[in-house]
Amino acid sequence: MNHIILLFAGAGSGKTRTLVNVLQKIRNRDLPRFIKNGQRIAVITYTNAACQEIQHRLKYDPIFAVSTIHSFTWDLIKPFTEDIKVWLRDKLNTDIADLKDKLERAKSPTNKTAIINAKKLNSKVKRRDELDDITSFIYSPTSLLKGKGTLNHDEVIKLGAEFIAHSLLMQNVLINRFPILLIDESQDTNKGLLEAFMSAQKAHTDKFSLGLFGDLMQRIYSGGKEDLEDSLPNDWKTPAKEINYRCPERVIELINAVRNEDDGKQQKPKENAEKGVVRLFVINSKANNKSGVESDIRSQMSAISSDKKWIQVNDIKTLTLEHAMAADRGEFSDFFMPLASENSLRDSALNGTSSTIKFITEQLLPLIEAVLADNDFDVARIIKKYSSVILSNNSAFIQDPIGVLKEVNNSVNELKALLQVDTVSLRQVVKLVGEKELLLLPENFQILLSTDADDEENIDEEELDPKLLAWDKALDSSLNHVNNYSKYISGELGFSTHQGVKGREFRTGYGRSG
Repeated sequence: MNHIILLFAGAGSGKTRTLVNVLQKIRNRDLPRFIKNGQRIAVITYTNAACQEIQHRLKYDPIFAVSTIHSFTWDLIKPFTEDIKVWLRDKLNTDIADLKDKLERAKSPTNKTAIINAKKLNSKVKRRDELDDITSFIYSPTSLLKGKGTLNHDEVIKLGAEFIAHSLLMQNVLINRFPILLIDESQDTNKGLLEAFMSAQKAHTDKFSLGLFGDLMQRIYSGGKEDLEDSLPNDWKTPAKEINYRCPERVIELINAVRNEDDGKQQKPKENAEKGVVRLFVINSKANNKSGVESDIRSQMSAISSDKKWIQVNDIKTLTLEHAMAADRGEFSDFFMPLASENSLRDSALNGTSSTIKFITEQLLPLIEAVLADNDFDVARIIKKYSSVILSNNSAFIQDPIGVLKEVNNSVNELKALLQVDTVSLRQVVKLVGEKELLLLPENFQILLSTDADDEENIDEEELDPKLLAWDKALDSSLNHVNNYSKYISGELGFSTHQGVKGREFRTGYGRSG
């Protein structure tokens, strides 16, 4: 077999179309063999939206297993319960020893850092002690799960990378089920996992084909393999798609000029491509009225290009050089920057995939919206779905349902009153929601809010888990910044970065540039 490729596919080159064409050719050639052996062709994409698009183009053919990286990895490792236990026990023992050491060196057992570390220690000890009772682990990349045996996103990826790289059994499971694996947006695929796939291919060159699709200059996340192209073995094929089918000629000229100083890869316009218009406007970075300046520039571009869409706000997306600039312009920096500044949280802050962020965007903010809108139906639905306070297995609710419902109503009214305060922080809202049991808080919030919120003692940053420290700072952000962040990651804020925007987001076939 020995088909191993890294396909360079720059912006607008029809990467997804090529991927689908390759899959269809493989199907037409090898379908009987796959059916006979009970095998499928695996395709890994980065988002659920990309999965759905590829599945649609493939007409939902069951011979193709199209999934996100988390779903694919979990599907591989979930039968290995005992191996997961061993890995988790070792990791938890290491974490426990580290926390005990920090507590022994704590300046005071009653300062905020020591209290937080003690709570975290107790949580990890409890989780380790429960491992023997677990008969199977649970995980979902799209929903929030709680309870014994729950794995988080980071753990699933690390487990998958470890098992595939070092377990011959796991490699055989992978190869026997999926002799061909194609990875879309490979530049953003987790480094450890990508290296594990590559090592498996190297060990089974006659049985396992690996194809990587992407463009290193379109990297969005920091967890990818930066030296991917330079570290490939000599026997890898590196074809390229050089035609840009999306952009006008002038835009491609600009892209090539910028890229020529990096990796030197160049694109060509499609036949009969529009000429297009590019203009560079240089303004004072200290200008106070940036929105007004941009509005004036759009008006000029509208006149220069004879394109009225430049002045139609709903058709415009403002790109920034980096997420920090977008956070500043979009007014969500107080929430975003503490998370983005911590390497282990940065990627999840960019894509909104961590369980804590999903708690905020899928539970807390919808609850807040329903409370402010006096939408009693939605309030009740959210609390019933995500809290245990009005469930049939809650003894207090069974004994006095009317009394419990009255307490819930009082708590909702208290939350509504708090939300009327202009300066209300995320910490204040989360604390109230947790204390009143309107929602079940993520573990890290439970730990951080277990101390007095008004504690003036400084946190010893060297002795606190960097993730907890980052979240402790993010909790002090205003709800307005949290709301704007939620809109940013869902693409509704009107700001993005040059890496984060994709051509298929635009209704027209051409990207506009000014």
